Amino acid sequence: MAAKKHRLLKGLVFLLLAGSVGAAVYFNLRQEKAEETYATVLVERGAVVDKLAETGRIELVRTVEVKSTIAGEIRDLPIEAGAWVETGELMAVIEPDPNQSLQLYQKRSSVEQGKIDLAEQERNFERQKALFDRKMIPAKQFEEAEVRLTRARTSLRLAQLELEMLETKANLQRTQLAEDQVALDEVRVLAPIDGIVIRRDVEVGEVVSSGLSSYSGGTVLFEIGDPSQLIVRGDIAEIDIGRVEIDQDVDIIVDAYPDTTYRGRVRWIAPVGQQKQGSTIVTFDTEIEITDHAPRLRQGMSCDIDILFARRDSAVYLPVERALEVFDDEDGEDERGESPRGRFVAYIAESPDSLAAAPDSTHSDSTLQLPLSTFAEVELAIGIETSTRLEILSGLASGDRVAEDPSLIRSKLEEDEKKNGDEEKDEEENEER
Repeated sequence: MAAKKHRLLKGLVFLLLAGSVGAAVYFNLRQEKAEETYATVLVERGAVVDKLAETGRIELVRTVEVKSTIAGEIRDLPIEAGAWVETGELMAVIEPDPNQSLQLYQKRSSVEQGKIDLAEQERNFERQKALFDRKMIPAKQFEEAEVRLTRARTSLRLAQLELEMLETKANLQRTQLAEDQVALDEVRVLAPIDGIVIRRDVEVGEVVSSGLSSYSGGTVLFEIGDPSQLIVRGDIAEIDIGRVEIDQDVDIIVDAYPDTTYRGRVRWIAPVGQQKQGSTIVTFDTEIEITDHAPRLRQGMSCDIDILFARRDSAVYLPVERALEVFDDEDGEDERGESPRGRFVAYIAESPDSLAAAPDSTHSDSTLQLPLSTFAEVELAIGIETSTRLEILSGLASGDRVAEDPSLIRSKLEEDEKKNGDEEKDEEENEER
């Protein structure tokens, strides 16, 4: 009796162990057969901007270099860099060098000598005319006297014009040129335009050369800029210049004020590109007018510029990595020798049951894991394309959920399709046998 009970107990233990092992194997197989899931994201609506990002530097459209028309030593500089000047305002006083003073005295002397010669020829002409009227001299002698009078008048006028030009050039007043004056006191340099003095390159006591000199071009005393119109000057590479056009909108962000975006437009593109020394890239000088006038913008400031080719402020879009460009044509090139354009596809999670059964039932923007059977391929119509976003014209709507990695979904589908095809082929071969 005891032996029988012992055998029964061993049988129960064996059955329990076999059941445990079977259950473990069952659950392991079930876990192995659990369907693999893939991450998804929501389709969003926002701004899609196709632009060219470059750098530039702010400059004034109009700048003027101020030089002295007379060489000499600087005696006074009442204007500092950064000051605002009006047209005709005194900027510098220069004491001319002896050669310049002598030139002025020579011109004045020529005028005085011309007046004396003219008076003499007028008296001689009157005498000759009286004699000619009495038929006491021949007509030729009277005509010669008339010619000498005309020449004297012409010479005096020429000397007066030369003196006037020299006085105007030196900005001299008539009171400084009285007959009893033995020295040229000063030459005044006046502002040629209204504007801001960008720089002052000289100091009191320096000797400057004339701006009319054909050898050196003269010493630059000041540079005046008109701040009413500012531009950004940038160099655009030849690979991008074909898309840049006059009057295109530009966003400008100055390094000194990174929180402010200024508006501008393309105003000029150089017709000829230049290749800088040591570089193989050909660039085109481009000017961008700043339409948002701001007093705090100054010449020389560095900035980033975004030349806007196209913009959609509220568009359905996908990040470029969420869409997949596929090529169904294997020919390589079209009739024009260009690479064929593929079609864009995405994989949408379209099964309501799977979405409802998913752990994240609120369908928030967070990544949601879904099984492969949830996804279906959808072809997209693309609008604006940028390096980061694609405008979706059709195929998806805001709020749709798509695969985060479409290439992974496509490769998995192709793998399953190939596997199913192989299984069907094996079944057909077995049936034939």
